[in-house]
Amino acid sequence: MNDDRWARAAEDALTVLELLPDMEATPQEWARVEQLLATAVETAADRRDAEALTAAIREVKDLTGAYHGPARLPEQPPQPPGPPVLDRIPKLVQKIGRLLPGSDA
Repeated sequence: MNDDRWARAAEDALTVLELLPDMEATPQEWARVEQLLATAVETAADRRDAEALTAAIREVKDLTGAYHGPARLPEQPPQPPGPPVLDRIPKLVQKIGRLLPGSDA
């Protein structure tokens, strides 16, 4: 595993995770984000798989960043994340942070 590649992926993931509470998405999109955090991001962190982590975080960004780009008309108005997403963020931040090179893990 290339530590530099993992470090870049982990830093990007941490940035996105820290910004998630301020983002908006539809309830369906938040459900998908929660699923990604519970499976893809968690698994990528466990395996220190930079490519998988980057792909999962890219999908999270796509789901939550859609309202910052060109206008679209959602079936339901965007809203902030709910407890399932918010509850996962600190755990993932801690897990990914511990895996960064130079951390005291």
